[in-house]
Amino acid sequence: MARVIKSERNRPYLIQVGGQNIAICACGLSKNKPYCDGTHKITRDEEESKIYAYDENRNKIVIQVLDEEGKTVDLPTEILPE
Repeated sequence: MARVIKSERNRPYLIQVGGQNIAICACGLSKNKPYCDGTHKITRDEEESKIYAYDENRNKIVIQVLDEEGKTVDLPTEILPE
């Protein structure tokens, strides 16, 4: 099953449990969820005005919305990352 997840954070949440530091995935790409495996590093060059998806091999894909004539549609700013 495929799904699109909106994630605006490109670094993990760091928490302390019993005196130990733990990194919790916030990018949604870790293969060791809920723990961070460092995959967020591949998101560092993302542009704010674009929407990205990643396949099962973590290959980056830029998402474009096209109208019925095949022209690119600019998405409303309320659904773009801030």
